Amino acid sequence: MALVPGNLATQLENGWMVAEGGSYPQNPLQSGQRFAAAVSTWFSAAQANGFPCATAKAREGQLAAQAAAAFQVMSAPAAGAQLALAVAAYYAGQSFGAGVATYPAAVSAGTATFSQVFADLNSPIAARAQQMASACQIMAVSTIVTFPLPLTPSPIM
Repeated sequence: MALVPGNLATQLENGWMVAEGGSYPQNPLQSGQRFAAAVSTWFSAAQANGFPCATAKAREGQLAAQAAAAFQVMSAPAAGAQLALAVAAYYAGQSFGAGVATYPAAVSAGTATFSQVFADLNSPIAARAQQMASACQIMAVSTIVTFPLPLTPSPIM
């Protein structure tokens, strides 16, 4: 099954972003955990060369801790850059059968998008969730998974 950014957008909107009048997380770590749960659930559907991602949920804690650090930064560009690096570090090293994911090539696109979302907190939640999901998707498809011979390297789908 291929990654669908709309699925991630829905998970981010319902599980991480707070609607007006909703309950905010008690601290950045809880926010990081909610973000990581949405991303890792979505990334569990990732495949490369027909092999599913075997480590998406196992590495959720890593993403949660790094995302929490990004959420503590009080500057939109810095928070966007930290979150993009957290997602990139989460993708890199994921296992797909005998294959291992490399570092995403599109980290700068993720940085720009995440920074834009953090800078415009007055945008509708659905629009921000879609932007964040699109950034995660762009970073995912720019990640190559290397396999031992005879399989060839493959992008994440």
